[in-house]
Amino acid sequence: MLRNWNRAVLVAATGLCLAGGPAAAKSSAVALVCDGEFRLQTARIDGTDETMFGGTMHVALVAEENSVVEVRLQSYEDGMKMPIQTFRLPLVEEEPDLGDVALLFPELLEDEDVADEDTAPAPVPSPGVLTIDTSAKQVVLQQTIESGPMMKARIDGSPLVPTRQKIETVEMRLDRTSGDLSMIWRENSVRDHRRPGAIRASKVRLRDEKSYRAVCMPVRQRTF
Repeated sequence: MLRNWNRAVLVAATGLCLAGGPAAAKSSAVALVCDGEFRLQTARIDGTDETMFGGTMHVALVAEENSVVEVRLQSYEDGMKMPIQTFRLPLVEEEPDLGDVALLFPELLEDEDVADEDTAPAPVPSPGVLTIDTSAKQVVLQQTIESGPMMKARIDGSPLVPTRQKIETVEMRLDRTSGDLSMIWRENSVRDHRRPGAIRASKVRLRDEKSYRAVCMPVRQRTF
């Protein structure tokens, strides 16, 4: 029954109709609390350091019609509060009904009454390539941001491979039936490495990765 209740809440909040009927056009939001484990992998030239620790994540999903258009994350990693991450597709015209999201993100309500519609700046969409795919089974978010100049570096043992100086990716999968959440943050960056006896440093691309696996439930269920 718990999983069925979770599924009903998540499906309703993200504006999907499993039977294929029309969903309401008004924007809506749902707030989730997730408990799980982080795994941090830091790359070095001669290996990888790995650390694991528990943590909680607050997830806000904003949906319009049949699709999630914004995901907001607030994580608490090993007891430390991390900056909020916001992933937003082009802004919907109508303001969402925040509901329980305001319990986790009270700053969303600050200065709400004093902001003027004509002068208030519109939120800027997330940089890079961002997709948020919503289905009856899951919500999948993927983002890629490339920065820095093109250069040639050793990648996975192959020398002089063209690549950007830094490539950052984020992938999130939320199972709408079980509440299982999987997230992976990756950062591929080119670094200088001088081998013993070498006159010059060579460029090597290394990957740092942070992953998170958790089970999520709606805020009201978590509260009571």
